[in-house]
Amino acid sequence: MTKFALTAAALAAGLILGTNAIACSTVVVGKNASATGNILVGHNEDNDSRIITSQYWVPAADHPAGEVIEYEPDAAKIPQVPHTYGYYWSQTLHPAGYSYSDGFVNENGVSLASNQSYDTYDKDEAVKDGGVGYAIRRIVAERAKNARDGVNIAIDLVKKYGYRAAGRVYTIADKDEAWQLNLIRGGRYLAKKIGDNEVLYIANAYTLGPVDVNAPDVIASPDLIEHAIKMGTYKPKKEGDYSDFNFREAYQTDARRDADWIKDRSQTGWKYLTGKEIQNPNDFPYSITPSKKLTVEDVKNILRSHYAHEKRDNGFFHQSINDICNPGTFESVVYEMVPNKNYTIGWRTSGMPSENPYIPFYPLAKPSAAQSFMTPDEATRQQFHAKASSFDYKPELPLYTFLTNQALSDYLDGHKKLAKMISAQEKDWDKGRKSVEQQAALAEKVGGTEKALNVLHAFNVNAYQQGANLVAKAKDALPKTNVLFLEESISQGNDKAAKVAILGSKTFDTSKIDAKSVRIQPAHPTEDVEIIPDPATAQSVAMKDVNGDGIPDAVITFSGKQAAKYCVPEVTQDVYVYAKANGKKIAGFDTIKVIK
Repeated sequence: MTKFALTAAALAAGLILGTNAIACSTVVVGKNASATGNILVGHNEDNDSRIITSQYWVPAADHPAGEVIEYEPDAAKIPQVPHTYGYYWSQTLHPAGYSYSDGFVNENGVSLASNQSYDTYDKDEAVKDGGVGYAIRRIVAERAKNARDGVNIAIDLVKKYGYRAAGRVYTIADKDEAWQLNLIRGGRYLAKKIGDNEVLYIANAYTLGPVDVNAPDVIASPDLIEHAIKMGTYKPKKEGDYSDFNFREAYQTDARRDADWIKDRSQTGWKYLTGKEIQNPNDFPYSITPSKKLTVEDVKNILRSHYAHEKRDNGFFHQSINDICNPGTFESVVYEMVPNKNYTIGWRTSGMPSENPYIPFYPLAKPSAAQSFMTPDEATRQQFHAKASSFDYKPELPLYTFLTNQALSDYLDGHKKLAKMISAQEKDWDKGRKSVEQQAALAEKVGGTEKALNVLHAFNVNAYQQGANLVAKAKDALPKTNVLFLEESISQGNDKAAKVAILGSKTFDTSKIDAKSVRIQPAHPTEDVEIIPDPATAQSVAMKDVNGDGIPDAVITFSGKQAAKYCVPEVTQDVYVYAKANGKKIAGFDTIKVIK
């Protein structure tokens, strides 16, 4: 087995939450509320289990007559159009296949993100041919000419096939408009154009309250109000007068807004925006007109923020999904929707944004090749038919540098020093942006759009490498001790005892390890688990020189079945060992094959 540093990364692993994409956050800033004069969209994508995020450019394509789109195996099969636009795609690859997590920006400058919003009253409505889920976001990316067109495309799909999830809020934006699209299980919908002076924070509940469904900036199902009256969830104060219609109260339970993991994040977001700590979830606004215009940095700050009243009592800073930036945040991104679509700019993190740099990039100029490990066609095939080998630990991918470092620094307080390094690097990137765009504009005058995009692509590649190098440097500066699994595999079905060695050194006496403190578990729990409640523990500890360096190592015997319980089967996975020695926390990981 390959040895890896014994650090707090392992302990952090036990705190990654099985969130089922339930803890996402979105910030939208209208152009007149933005210090840049452009629409800003920020989004934290929060998920559970073993997630691999990769970024691709899918080129525009022409399609033969009769081509049919198939995504989820049990979802509707949809006829393809003759031509689809090119688009930037940030994939959330999940062992079971995820329908509602991928992010997109297409060649027309249309972006899309979404927030799960379950606990709706309409969750049992019927759909046709399995309904649509993933198709919403992918087809909008392929076909939308602008944000409003994207909303109409999504609505047409829902009207024809029905929406298969319980509820969700989509944010679709371009340089001119940003829209909030609320979808409900079945065929009902409510879309509203976000005002140019408005700022929104969205967690995982419907936020749109009182609404005039006949207003010019609103698109609603014809029977939206009538259906709510029939369900008994809305009763107008005056018969025939629907001016008091409140969408979020009519279509979602109060318990949803009151759930602590939604309420606490909403309170955090709105406190940043209003300066007030709102206690009653029903008092959270749909939007505000801010007293001062918001910057890109403001949006980053919100997405990096944490719940002020969280009990941080287990040695880690991040420990629950009550934070906006939480252990399930696998990606955070901010977009500025600029007038020239080719210069649309984003800032993206590969993991928790308070532990990682927001690396700038131009999505229409294509991501760095280092951000993916297969072709877009293969990634599409694997979206709902993922290969186990795709989830093997791959230390050569920069993604694992980001994820490993955040787990280490979160426990060892390395994130405090890292924050200073990140701030300095982000300022340097911001200073260089104007020069890069000037170079691109000059290239465009001389050689056309493709030359300009080549300049911006080179920036994308360089910035991503700089971000990875910065994080690698921070990781290398953290304390290091090594662990080594002495088995080739552990099994989820066989309770055979397994052994792992914590390697000693001239500066680390393994005899000081507290056997009762040892925990052995994967970095990511399975999809239905929040915090691993029952990791493998030490059955016995023996002192032995495992690597022949003349220094005693601690050989720990543990239940292989228990350690494998929350792993992904048939994957060579990073499994972690945590312990205390002389009262100090130590942790580390090695890779091992997990079998069923």
